Amino acid sequence: MPAQPELLVGKYFIAPFPHWDGRVEAVINDGHYLVRFDVGSDGSPEALAVVALSDMVKAGREDEEPGDWLFFDTPEQRAKFRAWLNEPTDPDKPRVVQMRRP
Repeated sequence: MPAQPELLVGKYFIAPFPHWDGRVEAVINDGHYLVRFDVGSDGSPEALAVVALSDMVKAGREDEEPGDWLFFDTPEQRAKFRAWLNEPTDPDKPRVVQMRRP
């Protein structure tokens, strides 16, 4: 079965490093995508970048490397996931804390 690189186009994402959200805009070639990073929490501006698929999935990555990107169909799904990570509904349940690179 041939690769279908266009499957990620239009997906919203959370990138673990540099901790930015965004959207996959277009396929550049079989191994690269054009992505749009949203405005960062630190006030950094919106930016376009060409990102390798191998950086998104970190196939065969080392333990000290950032994790895989998380993909969502809508910005609402992404926001709901972030809310779930950051604001547990029950104070008696353990909280999931995102690991950040030092």
